[in-house]
Amino acid sequence: MKYAIFSDIHGNLEALKIALGNLEEEDIDEFIFLGDAVGYGANPNEVVGVLRELKDLKGIAGNHDCAVINKFPLTYFNPVAAKAILWTKDILTEESISFLETLPLIREKYGFICVHGSLFEPQEFHYILYIEHARDNFPLFKERICFIGHTHSKEIYILKDGNFSLSTADCLKIEEGSRYIINVGSIGQPRDRDNRLCFCVYDDKNALVTFKRLEYNIEKTAAKIIKAGLPESLAMRLYRGF
Repeated sequence: MKYAIFSDIHGNLEALKIALGNLEEEDIDEFIFLGDAVGYGANPNEVVGVLRELKDLKGIAGNHDCAVINKFPLTYFNPVAAKAILWTKDILTEESISFLETLPLIREKYGFICVHGSLFEPQEFHYILYIEHARDNFPLFKERICFIGHTHSKEIYILKDGNFSLSTADCLKIEEGSRYIINVGSIGQPRDRDNRLCFCVYDDKNALVTFKRLEYNIEKTAAKIIKAGLPESLAMRLYRGF
C-alpha cells in the first residue's frame, strides 16, 4: 500500500491543490489527513470541500477543527489564532461542520497509528517538540510508526536499540527493530523555516517514507487572508515559513 499523509492545511487552498496535483503522479492507495483543515487561512469551506471529494480519505481532527465546532476551548489559543477561529466559525457551511464533526482523534492502520498532536491525552493536543516528548510517547503505541502533525515542522524521532535520536531526512528507510514518530510537516503553514508546503508518502511495501516540499502561490494565499480581514501576521508568516 502507498499512503499520502498530510496535515495542517489551515484553509490554504492553493497549497492543498498543488500537493494533490503532485500526487496525481503517484499510485496512491489511501489519503490520510492528520488534522487542522481550517484556521488561519481564508478558504476553510473550499478546503473541506476538496477533502470531502478525495477518494479513500481517512482523516482525524486537529485542535482548530475541534475549536470551530465547539469541541475544544478557545482559551487554548493565542489572540491571533482565536480571531481566525471566530472568523472561520462565522463562515463555515453546514456541510463543512458536518464533515469536521465526523473526524476522530486517532486512527490505527496495519503497522502504524495516526494522531494530530500526541497520543498522551489526544483530546488535549499536546505538542511533541523535543526528543524528551517523543520518548514519553513511544510507550503509548504498539505499532512501528506513529504519524503526527500539529507543530508544522517536519521531524523524525527514532527509537533504536533503546536509544532515541532526531532526524530531518527527506527520505527514510523503515528498519526492522526500529520504531518511529514521524511529523509530516504542514501543507498550509510550514514553521520549519522552509516556506514550501510539506507532506509525505509512505510506501509500506518498500518500507520507505518520502517527504515532498513544493512551492505554491504564497502571494495569492496571503492576499486572500488580508482581504478577508484576518490578522496580517497570518499572511506574512507564510513567506517566512515560521
